[in-house]
Amino acid sequence: MKKVTILLAAVFAVALTGKVTAQANPASDSEVITITANLNTTLALTLDNSGILFEFNTLDDYNNGLGSNGGDYSSNGSVSSTSNWQLGFVATTPFTNEDGTTTMPMDNLGVTVTWNGSNTIDNNADNALALEDQERILIDHNGTNSNAGDDDANSFTIYWEMGTQNGDMNGASLFDQDLKKGAYQVAVEFILTEVL
Repeated sequence: MKKVTILLAAVFAVALTGKVTAQANPASDSEVITITANLNTTLALTLDNSGILFEFNTLDDYNNGLGSNGGDYSSNGSVSSTSNWQLGFVATTPFTNEDGTTTMPMDNLGVTVTWNGSNTIDNNADNALALEDQERILIDHNGTNSNAGDDDANSFTIYWEMGTQNGDMNGASLFDQDLKKGAYQVAVEFILTEVL
C-alpha cells in the first residue's frame, strides 16, 4: 500500500507541475508550392485609319487652310489598357509630291484632340499640334490619376487640319509658300506606349 501511495503521489505531482519527462512527437512531412502571378501589361489602340483627303480649290482654301477642331476631317479612337499610357504621333515619311522628289513642310499638317472618355488625362493637343518627324505626345498620363481602363473610359476624336496656321503649325499660308501643285502624301503613325 505504501508503494501505491508513493506512485499516486508522483503522478499527482507531475499532473500539478505539468511536466512530463517522456512525450511522444507525432510524425510529420511537408512540401512547398511556389505561387507566381504575372501581371502583364495589355495595350490596345483602336483607331479609324481611313485616309484623309484635303482638296484645295479656292484662294480661300489656300489662304485659310482646311479643317479645324470639331470640323469635318476626323478620326475616332480609343484605348483599352491595364496600365497607364500615352499616345503620340509621328511622320514616318516625308510629305512628298506625286513627282516623287518635291516635299512640303510637314508642319502644314496639324491635329487637335477632343477627349470623350471618363478617365483624366493631359491633352497636349487642345490647340493644333503640328506634325513632325520626331514623335510628339498627344494624350498623356497626368501623373496622378490612372488612365488605365476600357474603350469607354479612353475614347477620343482626332481632328485634322492643313494650312490653317493654328497652334504651332507653319505660320505661312499655303498660298504664300507657293508650293508645287499636285498631290502630296505623308504616312502618320500613332504610337501607344505604357507609362511606368
